Parts: sequence; structure tokens; C-alpha cells
Amino acid sequence: MKLTRSQTVAFGIGAVGKDMVYALSATYVMYFYQDILGLSATFVGLILMIARVFDALNDPFMGILVAKTRTR
Repeated sequence: MKLTRSQTVAFGIGAVGKDMVYALSATYVMYFYQDILGLSATFVGLILMIARVFDALNDPFMGILVAKTRTR
């Protein structure tokens, strides 16, 4: 399936919005974990990095699973 230029731009704009929401929530989580719970910045950054790496590895698998699932 070939995407048109306008479809590609639309997907890109949607990704920017998604990433802005992620950045806002990650910033709040960093603040909460560091200032409220007293965890180190290194530990919090490591936890967030592990979550992103897991997400990057898990997303293609879930995409394949959804694509191959046949339901009514």
C-alpha cells in the first residue's frame, strides 16, 4: 500500500501530538519521582529508557499479531 503525500503528513502531525503528550507526562513523572519520592535522576532516567526500549521491541510484535488476527 502506497501512502499519498497528504496521508504521510497527516500521520506525521498525529505523531507530533502523541509525542508532545508523552513528553509532558514523562516530565511530570521525572519531577514526581525525583522531588516527591526522592529517587535519583539516573535511576529515573534508566527506568524511562527501559520502558521506551521495551515499547520499541514490543510494538512490531503486537502489530504483526493484530495484522494476522482474523475476526468478524
